[in-house]
Amino acid sequence: MFTRPGLRLQSAKRMNAWFGTPAEGKYTNIPFTVKTKFIPFKVYYWGILGTFFAFPFLTTAWQMYKAGNFSGN
Repeated sequence: MFTRPGLRLQSAKRMNAWFGTPAEGKYTNIPFTVKTKFIPFKVYYWGILGTFFAFPFLTTAWQMYKAGNFSGN
């Protein structure tokens, strides 16, 4: 419960020696690359957002089409 300040410093040094120091700079705290992809992040973001938005409407239309309630025209 009570620790000495020197012990905390040694513990931090041991942790840095074991895990390394974290990278510093822009975009280093996220687990994926943003700038160096063939397809930009914006395309992935809006593509996934659009897919999840359209999914319930498309599945509803498909079920209505199968039941004969929706002619598709």
